[in-house]
Amino acid sequence: MSTNPRLAARLGYVALFGAVGASFPFLGVFYQERGLDLGAIGLLTALGAAAGLLAAPLWGALADRYPGSSLMISVAALITAGGAAALAIVNGLGAMALALAISTIAFAGIGPTLDARALDTVGSDRNQYGRLRAWGSASFIVVVALTGGLIERAGAASLFVVYVVLLLVLAVVCLPLRGRIDGPTLSRLSAIGVVLRHRPVARFLPAVLLAWSASMAINWYFSIHLLELGAPGELVGSAWAIGALVEIPIMAGYPWLATRFGGQRLIAIGAGAFALRALALLVTSDPFLAAATMAIHGVAYALVLVGGVTFVSRHAPEATAATAQGILSATVFSLALILGPAFGSTIAARFGVEAMFAAALIASLAAIPALWLATREHPLRL
Repeated sequence: MSTNPRLAARLGYVALFGAVGASFPFLGVFYQERGLDLGAIGLLTALGAAAGLLAAPLWGALADRYPGSSLMISVAALITAGGAAALAIVNGLGAMALALAISTIAFAGIGPTLDARALDTVGSDRNQYGRLRAWGSASFIVVVALTGGLIERAGAASLFVVYVVLLLVLAVVCLPLRGRIDGPTLSRLSAIGVVLRHRPVARFLPAVLLAWSASMAINWYFSIHLLELGAPGELVGSAWAIGALVEIPIMAGYPWLATRFGGQRLIAIGAGAFALRALALLVTSDPFLAAATMAIHGVAYALVLVGGVTFVSRHAPEATAATAQGILSATVFSLALILGPAFGSTIAARFGVEAMFAAALIASLAAIPALWLATREHPLRL
């Protein structure tokens, strides 16, 4: 096993987002194979998002409390693997919900801690984070394709074989990653309050939540919308791969882009790309053109995600690096996953999917100036 921290971070992202590729696109299929209806599937999805919302900041605070520990990511990965293995074999909604909660609570600690430790490996040049994170997008594409083929031959439960193996790999390859031990630490879990009261981060979180909730609302209905437009199943799967393919060069080239355009502009451009995608889906009824909008989503995702992580890393209060990333992760991956589909479902049910796309367009447009103002080095005083 390599002791090079930057290589460990790359391998960590390969294993982490490979695991995401093995699970996220296929969990709904697994739930359906287990006989759950759409209501029960929605309940489990909401449970997972709520668990991540609560757990990610707590894991981040714990990682900041013990920055010299090399076991934080490994312990979280092993608990996640145990919960996932249980989910694969238990029966009944209650038992599945318990296994999912255990797995999700532990999984919520991996990404923020890995981000914080990876950022430590790049030193003061935070823009280099994108080159590390790009390895995760590449892994996602490969593992999605392999897992899809495995499921076609062996059933949806086989996804857990890939998922658990990658989590075990993650637990090993991340052992060289430690935080800085020469700085101060905060007692107990006070880091969460320190981050939430810190004005640069507190301004940024609502703005990025607005952009991400609109995107989550679209993605929640995206596959259904493609099928309703007459897209073949192969096109639906390929569309999601298109987004990840576009992410890779943008993340890899983020240091150059940030130097050329500035991080503030890139985040605003990403929010604009979210809006452009919503507009494109609103005006097209061709399934191939609708699928192609995932390329626009890939641009938006890469710029807003990498830009957000680097912005928060630069402005996090001292001794709260992992906590700040945990709060960001809880905001964009958990709270947005709750709010976006909830509002989107309400609008779509009453007025149709096109109205939901229109609402997402309005929210995305509003997020552009909100993010621009939130990321100003010298924000306007109101």
